[in-house]
Amino acid sequence: MSETLRQRRKAETRQRIQDAARRLIAQNGFEATTMRDLAGEAGVGVGTVALHFQDKISLLFSSFFEDISEVSRRAVDGVPEDVPIREQFRHMLHTMYSYYAEHTLFLRSVVKEALFATGAWKDRFDAQFEEVVGKVAALVEARKAAGEVRPEVSSLDVALLCWSLYAAGLIDGLNRDRFDVQAQVDAVMGRLEVGLVGILAGGGCGMR
Repeated sequence: MSETLRQRRKAETRQRIQDAARRLIAQNGFEATTMRDLAGEAGVGVGTVALHFQDKISLLFSSFFEDISEVSRRAVDGVPEDVPIREQFRHMLHTMYSYYAEHTLFLRSVVKEALFATGAWKDRFDAQFEEVVGKVAALVEARKAAGEVRPEVSSLDVALLCWSLYAAGLIDGLNRDRFDVQAQVDAVMGRLEVGLVGILAGGGCGMR
């Protein structure tokens, strides 16, 4: 067997295991899903699952990480450049929340576990977080150059505010019987408006 064919079959088996994980975890929850269940659903041996994934948490995160990395890139890199900052944020929220709405049952387990990830997976999630926040901060900088955002405002602080509101809206959406994308986008945009306009009378003189 050629190396190329071997690699393709290995990738196909890995994908089959990940697809099985998505189905079973969405159906039964993370805790109730065993490696033996996953192997049976994927049509492979337990040893084959272990060959690709060292444990169940690695399988869970790997089934999510590639997807969310791509969705995050699409959400930020696909933002229209010459529209107001509010519309840029709305675009990002809609892209991200649409993904979670499509895979809600599976992603409830992922988000629950990812909030307390440790070791190498924590490092990967942290690196992804820093990448996304950095790109959002760059968008804010661009709106500064366009004269829409005050020059003294910290672009990083704005990006972190957006992330915090996004995360709160995500958890709220996942907690509901149905993840209503438009409702969550509208709710988060309403809260973001408070940050964009400010809450202190007189413009908050003396505050950064």
